[in-house]
Amino acid sequence: MRKNKNMLIFSLLGVLVIMSIAYAAFSTALSISSTATINTSWNVGFDTTKTSGSGVIAVTTGKSGATAPTGSISFTDAQHATITTTLNQPGDKVVYTFTIKNTGSLNATLTGASLSGASGCNISGKVCTSSNGYLKITATNPASTSLVASTGSTTMTVTVEFTGTVSNLSSGQTASVTVGITATQA
Repeated sequence: MRKNKNMLIFSLLGVLVIMSIAYAAFSTALSISSTATINTSWNVGFDTTKTSGSGVIAVTTGKSGATAPTGSISFTDAQHATITTTLNQPGDKVVYTFTIKNTGSLNATLTGASLSGASGCNISGKVCTSSNGYLKITATNPASTSLVASTGSTTMTVTVEFTGTVSNLSSGQTASVTVGITATQA
């Protein structure tokens, strides 16, 4: 009887050891964790280094020997530029050529150009006509709507022209307007 009792105790201890090992094997959880970093940048805008000179501001004088029109560009940020133009007589014109670049790591699609902030100017889409009828400002759509990452570039123009019939104004007609662009990820 003692022998059976010892055998029963050892059997129970064996079962207990096997159950402990089985529990430990099944209760272990496999945990995998990781961190990923995506390095992208969004940078679509005007080339703010181009504010004057050939290919940026082209001036046409309406009357030979008359005071030449003037134009200047200043950038608020990469998506907004302010142009200021003074025209003196019919036929005067200043054409601004803006370079738009994608220096980011994502492809981009240009979605529009706009004019805003002109005092005394009635804006309709990309055309602004002065309330006195002397000046007309027209923005063209950018030449290309798709800009590849890092190297894509295109141009757009804004033309300011004296369309009135009054000649040789003593102080000229001055317009200041903000030109803007918008883009989305392609």
